[in-house]
Amino acid sequence: MAGPAARESLFTLLSRQPWWVSILVGMALFAIAQWIFPPVAPFVALPFFALALYFGWKQFGGLSHEQTAERLGAVRAMAWEEFAGLVTAAYRKRGYEVEATRSSAFDFRLKQQGRITLVQCRRWKVNQVGVGPLKELYEALDIQEAYNGVCLAAGGFSDAARQFAAGKPLSLLEGAELAKLLGRLPKR
Repeated sequence: MAGPAARESLFTLLSRQPWWVSILVGMALFAIAQWIFPPVAPFVALPFFALALYFGWKQFGGLSHEQTAERLGAVRAMAWEEFAGLVTAAYRKRGYEVEATRSSAFDFRLKQQGRITLVQCRRWKVNQVGVGPLKELYEALDIQEAYNGVCLAAGGFSDAARQFAAGKPLSLLEGAELAKLLGRLPKR
């Protein structure tokens, strides 16, 4: 049976590499195609050059892997109050009204342009969030008449959690996306 890495697409593998790796792959495929059938060589390489541009734009506009890892490590070391303050500030900076709640299913109620978003981040420190918290959040969406829900995690989400969230008004925010949302962290 093939492992998870064997099921990943070339796009997924390249997306985790520096942008220039896509150029190298494109150049190698161009050389092979040029040797085998020259008229198609540019068309074989072109998608990889386009990916390199896209990945370069994403990588230069975002955080490096090292910066992301550093921020996530700092986030995991925070006390709840400090983390909750960062989440509140990040969403207020994006124009949301933020209300902390005492709900067992979600931690914050966001409001923007009449739409309500529920945010859950209680399990932000765990390595992998399972499907249970997402089910609670999803049920709360209907009860609270919310537009969507967001679950934050400094670790990741299980495959079951990803499958549960697929096609539902639930967003899973982790890794680089979470680090970008929180922005620069206060010095300790």
